[in-house]
Amino acid sequence: MQGFPVSSSGSRTALGDSTGCRSQLFSLIAFVFVLIVLLLAHGALSLVPRAALGALVVYAAIKLVNVSEYRRFARFRRSELVLALSTTLAVLGLGVLYGILAAVALSILDLLHRVAHPHDGVLGFVPGVPGMHDIDDYPNASPVPGLVVYRYDAPLCFANAEDFRRRAISAVTTAGEPVEWFILSAEANVDVDLTALDALERLRKDLSDKGIVFVMARVKQDLRDALDAADLLPRIGETRIFVTLPTAIDAFRVRHGDIKT
Repeated sequence: MQGFPVSSSGSRTALGDSTGCRSQLFSLIAFVFVLIVLLLAHGALSLVPRAALGALVVYAAIKLVNVSEYRRFARFRRSELVLALSTTLAVLGLGVLYGILAAVALSILDLLHRVAHPHDGVLGFVPGVPGMHDIDDYPNASPVPGLVVYRYDAPLCFANAEDFRRRAISAVTTAGEPVEWFILSAEANVDVDLTALDALERLRKDLSDKGIVFVMARVKQDLRDALDAADLLPRIGETRIFVTLPTAIDAFRVRHGDIKT
């Protein structure tokens, strides 16, 4: 763990980092030296050219910017690079404390943006690969006829509730043939709020109006408790909620007289 000295300069932070300081003992030693200079050498300090003091600030700015980390951010995700550059500008323009506060605010906004527009996918079977997988990741994957297995890879909350409902409906309307069952594979939906559950209920009603059965699979106990608290369990139906995805698929096949795996 590292940090910056309170009520001190950025150049002091850079000098400490460049000399290998790893603890708060550096601040104590620096305090002793500053006290000695103020008591015994304040006259000599006044003779130091302002250009030399400015060079310390420039040195601090250069040492505190790690260019290789910016390259790493750029390789990982463009939004990470934008966040790092914005934080750098905020620190330079507003100071360390307000710069860090700006960085925290920008990080929260970036998180909300990613939560509001997460990855999703329609699942299908891949020859030679156990389980069901995103058909966009496997060109040879094939969905079950008459069935849409949909996965939304994020907790459901107010930020993405409408996006979830809209993309789930889109998965049904873009299916290649008539859909009889819609299975929500809920392993990624580890947390929900009431706004999201309202969107889930609207999705169920929209599908019901189209004659499509709404089913949930991989429902953990916490999610089941949330559904029960929102009075959605009776509306969905206990027989349409499954702990695992294979049991939901088997229920669909048994209902349609196809019990082959």
